[in-house]
Amino acid sequence: MDATYRAQLSFQVGGEVEKLLVRMGQGVEKGEVLATLDPKDLQLALDAAQAQYALAKTQWERAKSLYSKKLISTDSYDQKETQYKAALASFEQAKTDLSYTKIQAPFDGVVSYTYVKPYQVVGEKQEILNLIDNTTLDVSFTLPVSYAESVSLSALKNAEMWVTMDSEPSKRIPGKFKEISTQPNIDTNSYEAIVTITRPTDRNLLTGMTGQVHIAKQNRSNAMTLPTSAWVNKQESQGEVWVMDSSTQQVSKVTLSLNESGAIESGLDNNDYVVIAGVERLVEGQVVKAWIREEGI
Repeated sequence: MDATYRAQLSFQVGGEVEKLLVRMGQGVEKGEVLATLDPKDLQLALDAAQAQYALAKTQWERAKSLYSKKLISTDSYDQKETQYKAALASFEQAKTDLSYTKIQAPFDGVVSYTYVKPYQVVGEKQEILNLIDNTTLDVSFTLPVSYAESVSLSALKNAEMWVTMDSEPSKRIPGKFKEISTQPNIDTNSYEAIVTITRPTDRNLLTGMTGQVHIAKQNRSNAMTLPTSAWVNKQESQGEVWVMDSSTQQVSKVTLSLNESGAIESGLDNNDYVVIAGVERLVEGQVVKAWIREEGI
């Protein structure tokens, strides 16, 4: 279980932490100042940059006047203009750096963790605190490949879902399907999925807790599936297989339509014979023989 929205907040410049204005577990509002750096060094840098900018601007304006009267060379004028632009860029950067001495909340939420103390010297982009919006929580779970193949994505999106906690297994927390991975985990042979719940006001649900995800029984699709070895090629919405004519025993390549989960929607009948081994060695019209599995002793 994890917060739907979370942010790891840091200063864009390094310095000494002047104030840490929040505690872990404290609720904050968007735009609220959460921590500040000592601005003295950056303020001095800004003052120096402003003075340099003012001087460069004066010299550039004087050079512009002289150049219009053809009293100085083009090179001299270009030099003063370049110095002015560089001073302006330094001045703007100094103002930006000074604004980086404050961390503000990017959204309404709760401070989940703080990493530093006042007067501690921190580096640029060093983690200062974590902020989460715990009004909604994402619950991660896995779906077996066999289940994912038998239910369309649209049905899964609209399915009734709920979460229960081990402490109160009889109490349902309504959930809404959020997303599912497009490739299975090789180790577990399952798809990673996420359901989102609204945090109940009468329960102290926190990130890191575990629960059970339940999905209301779906009407399984009548679409057929084939083993991977049967496909000559397979794309997102269609694939090709070899089908044997039962009367001539010749094979022909057939294009099948697939649904969102990769199961067959059309192009194949229940009585068709599909080649499921050695498909890469076949050619159109080749005669094959159906293999009938023999019963064991």
